[in-house]
Amino acid sequence: MSYSKPPFEPTIPLESFKISIPDKDIEELKTLIKLTRIPKETYENIDSEKKDFGISRKWLIETKDYWLNQYDWRKNENRINAQPAFITKIKNKDGLEYKIHFAALFSKNKDAIPIILSHGWPGAFIEFLGLMEYLRERYTPEELPYHLIFPSTPGYLFSSSPPLDREFSVRDVGYLYDQLMKGLGFSEKGYIAQGGDVGSHITNELGRSHSACKAIHLNMRVFLQPPKGTPENESQPFGIPEFLNKLQKYGYNLEHATRTSTVGLAIGSNPISLLCWIGEKFLEWSDESPSLEIILNFINLYWFTDTYPSCIFTYRYGFGSKRDENSAEKEFNNKPTGYSYFPKEITPVPPHWVKTAHNLVWTREHKSGGHFAALEGPETLWEDVEDFVKQVWPEVSSK
Repeated sequence: MSYSKPPFEPTIPLESFKISIPDKDIEELKTLIKLTRIPKETYENIDSEKKDFGISRKWLIETKDYWLNQYDWRKNENRINAQPAFITKIKNKDGLEYKIHFAALFSKNKDAIPIILSHGWPGAFIEFLGLMEYLRERYTPEELPYHLIFPSTPGYLFSSSPPLDREFSVRDVGYLYDQLMKGLGFSEKGYIAQGGDVGSHITNELGRSHSACKAIHLNMRVFLQPPKGTPENESQPFGIPEFLNKLQKYGYNLEHATRTSTVGLAIGSNPISLLCWIGEKFLEWSDESPSLEIILNFINLYWFTDTYPSCIFTYRYGFGSKRDENSAEKEFNNKPTGYSYFPKEITPVPPHWVKTAHNLVWTREHKSGGHFAALEGPETLWEDVEDFVKQVWPEVSSK
């Protein structure tokens, strides 16, 4: 397959990977969807989008029907499998082995710039599917000026879940990703990292803790209050009414962080529950809602891999009992940082706030766009990443 040959001899084992969901799993899913009862009407679920209570009962009924009678998993499976993908095994600092799944577009030019792009929640590596297709239309393997790596975060889809007998955090993910990039041969000149949502935490950790990561680009930064005594500390990113409106939509965050087991078991046990919980986020957090087909691609992958319960562990470190532990989010990051601001992001932190926590050398503010930047506008996000990389790579790659 084109774009599938690493430019250097890997020092980690690589196995080509294709998604192949058994027919029996697809039929079981359809049976569960068909048998699941839609709850009765309530004041909150009638026109609930207008009342800001989440998805509506009407949307759920219509989406259930579409899922059963129109959605074609095999067609979408084939589309995803058109991109090169791999499974590797990497050991952490304690010698524990983790399976890491990733898609990749490798250039035939060894001097192409390596970039690792990390997805968020409730996303997956397929957030970048449109970007992969766009770049393949734009460049041949010989012309592609980048080596692009799109991993599945541990706990998601086809990567290993976090261990059952110990804590596991973004710092552990950062270590594994750094080993992945080095194992692919990108240690000499280093690499650039990019991410949004949970992927922004991973990207920040790569920049803070790993010397081979030369620069980072973020399309989200969590709420961070600038240091006291600075002008930024006195400013507000938005008004009180908008802030209260955002708090209305943050219940999921506290559930993930403080009742990780309960919510994982409840939502992970039924496909309609999964659709409600995750579908709501795609509808509310996007500037323009994605199609039902795209939303269901994510739901199906979470369901078939049984990874919703294992993918929400990072929230415990941002909002749960582990929130006061040392993390990259609370330390100044000296690596050159690029930041893309999208106004419909769930935490639209302004660039002048980001500057208080990062060596911010590049920024661009957009007038449209939401949480799923790579999914909503792959060409727009890529233009930002490419402009940032062109600015910083000549200098950072020589260090």
